[in-house]
Amino acid sequence: MEYFFFTPCSFAAVLVILQKNNMRPDHFQDPFHGKEGIYQFTMEHLEKARLFRSESDYDYGVNSIALAACEHPKTRVLCYSLMDNHLHLLLRGRYEDCQKFYLWLIRRLRIMLKQRYNVTGLLKDMAFDVSAITDDRMFINEVAYIIRNTYKARMYSPFSFPWNSADTYFNPLREAVRGTRFDIMQVSEVKALLQSHTKVPGNWEHIDGRILNRCFVDYNYVEKRIGDSLRFFDKIRLYDLESVINADRGLPESIVFTDMELQEKLQAICRNEYHVSSHLQLDRKTLLLLAKSLARRFGAPKTQISRMLGLSQDVLDKLL
Repeated sequence: MEYFFFTPCSFAAVLVILQKNNMRPDHFQDPFHGKEGIYQFTMEHLEKARLFRSESDYDYGVNSIALAACEHPKTRVLCYSLMDNHLHLLLRGRYEDCQKFYLWLIRRLRIMLKQRYNVTGLLKDMAFDVSAITDDRMFINEVAYIIRNTYKARMYSPFSFPWNSADTYFNPLREAVRGTRFDIMQVSEVKALLQSHTKVPGNWEHIDGRILNRCFVDYNYVEKRIGDSLRFFDKIRLYDLESVINADRGLPESIVFTDMELQEKLQAICRNEYHVSSHLQLDRKTLLLLAKSLARRFGAPKTQISRMLGLSQDVLDKLL
C-alpha cells in the first residue's frame, strides 16, 4: 500500500498547477473581501466517468473530507454530499483557506482514482463553481439543495443516503451512534485505514472505516444558523413533494436504477451474455449493443449510460 502526504511546499506547488489548469473560478468575486464567509463549492459534473464507483470509494471520499478538515483547521465543514460523478461542499472560513481545502480534497480523490482504477488526468482540469452565502435565506436553501441532491438524482431519500451530512442536523440520536475511537487503535492501523499520514483526533470515531459525520461537520453552527428544526425539515420536505404531486396527477412513476445497481446488472450481462468480465473487453460494435440493452431493459438515461460505458453523448444521441 502506498501512502501520500503533503508538505507546505508541495501543496503550494499543487495549488499553482491546479490554478494554471483553470480550476480556479476567476470570475468569482468574494463579497467577504478576505474575511470569514460561507462558500459552496460544486465540482463540475463528470459526463463520461464516475468519481465514486463503489461504497468503498464513497467512504474514501467522506474520510478525505474529514482529513482535509484536519489539514485545514481554519476551515469548517458545514454540509456536504458526494454524488457518483460530482460533489458539493459548504465551507466556512476565509475564501483562500476554503479554496485550499477544496483543492487538497481533489488531490486526494485523484490519488484514489490512480491507485484503484489506474485513471489519471480525470480531475486534472476539472473546473468548479463557487457561490457565497450572504444571508440566512440563502444559507438554509443551500443546505437543503446539497442534502436533496440524492433525491433529485433518484438515488436515495435525503436522510437515508450514507454519504452526506444530513444525519448530523437536529438529530437527537446523533451521539447514540457509537463507533471505534481512533485513540484505541495503533498508529499503523489508522494510517492503513485512512490511507494517509494525517493525524486525526483520538476521540473521533469510525464505523466500518468511515469517519462519523459528527466528528468533523460543524452541525452546531448549522443548527444555530437555521434556528428551528421544523423550518429545516419543512424545507427538505418541500422537495419531496414532487413525487406526491406526480402521483396526484396520475403520472406514471418510472423505476430508476442507481449507478451501483446498474453496475451489477452490467457485470451480469457481460458475464452471462458476452462471456467477459468487463465491458472494457468488448469491441465497439458489441459495446453499442450493450448500450441499447441498458436503455431498453432498465430504462437507463443517456447520461447514465455515458458514465457507465464511457461513450460520448453524441454517439448515444445517434444510437438511441
